[in-house]
Amino acid sequence: MAHLMNDFHVSMPVDVFDGIVKDPRKWPTFWVGMDGSPRVFGDGSPGTKAEFYQHMMGVKVRMVDRTVEERHNPDGSTDWRWQFEGPMCGTLSCHHEPHADGTDVSTTFDYDVPRRFGGRAADRLLFEKRMRRDFEDSMENLRLLAETSDVPATIATA
Repeated sequence: MAHLMNDFHVSMPVDVFDGIVKDPRKWPTFWVGMDGSPRVFGDGSPGTKAEFYQHMMGVKVRMVDRTVEERHNPDGSTDWRWQFEGPMCGTLSCHHEPHADGTDVSTTFDYDVPRRFGGRAADRLLFEKRMRRDFEDSMENLRLLAETSDVPATIATA
């Protein structure tokens, strides 16, 4: 299983940032290669299922994503976890930590290439570089989206 990590900071409160990450309808605005109209069953909370198409290496593939964890911790941080399946399967986990001037974001992306597609060897030869680049670009897109989003005045001054 491949393991990718990314950390960044955004100048917005945790709960506002969570609103962006929680809604599967917003994912295509920052996730590289994702079609713009996922079918969503749920409100983004655990149990939500999103079906979408992802462009991977020139091929359009169907993916299914399920929200499996949403935890609001006593210290104000949140933890999220999604499971995805399709030609590749795995998990995406996020931790959002409040910071004096916004939110520190840590994201972990674990994926597995099935044996029928060549497994770990195919990942090293064909997918690994591209997956890393797309993941890092997606996280940068998310950071830029958050930084350019309008934060409601009541939250910004709180």
